[in-house]
Amino acid sequence: MNHLQETSINHCRSAGLLGEGFGATPEMCKKNLIWVVTRMQVVIDRYPTWGDVVQVDTWVSASGKNGMRRDWLVSNSETGEILTRATSVWVMMNKLTRRLSKIPEEVRGEIEPFFMNSDPVLAEDSQKLVKLDDNTAEYVCKGLTPKWSDLDVNQHVNNVKYIGWILESAPLPILESHELCVMTLEYRRECGRDSVLQSLTAVSDSNVDITRKFGEINCQHLLRLEDGAEISIEIQVSESWLEGEEAVVLGYS
Repeated sequence: MNHLQETSINHCRSAGLLGEGFGATPEMCKKNLIWVVTRMQVVIDRYPTWGDVVQVDTWVSASGKNGMRRDWLVSNSETGEILTRATSVWVMMNKLTRRLSKIPEEVRGEIEPFFMNSDPVLAEDSQKLVKLDDNTAEYVCKGLTPKWSDLDVNQHVNNVKYIGWILESAPLPILESHELCVMTLEYRRECGRDSVLQSLTAVSDSNVDITRKFGEINCQHLLRLEDGAEISIEIQVSESWLEGEEAVVLGYS
């Protein structure tokens, strides 16, 4: 995920769009607009092994009338074998009001020359993500707080950091025996440096034995704020885990 983000930043730099924010055009800067990711899907066909050199390709396309889609392909640079496919949807937010915004025509004229007319690398996951709560979550980790290094240029938590928090509440037997292979994330609210969060996890099939070494296991996750009775959804995830010959403990920070 860090490689995907780094490649996106390099893309924006080469296009001259780093400005005051990630991918911000001159008109976006004038209008106090920034890009925020709302949804991301990742499919890992195979993990690279030690010594492999990988290549990451990325490009952007239109997504509806007021969004942008960014796709990635991660491949083995020597053989060309596709290792990971990922797609994401981005929308604009006013950085002062923190509200979503339509794309102004002046901004549309700046960004459309960079769009490629291509299909997503992944078909849209139509599965409805389950909303977890105290009654449906089987595993809960509390007291998660961001560090200064977890914040991006807009002073909210880097979207990669959420994955590390998600795994904090994942059952240890799954982490020890399986590898993450499919992940769908929905980002529903930004998280700031003073936020305190809880990570919730549920195994989709209550009858599944999480200690088993073989077969696919599906989990749902939710990150929520710890600031009172009304809980705000930060991110919700549906993922699949496949057994690995060499177990990998996944952690991103």
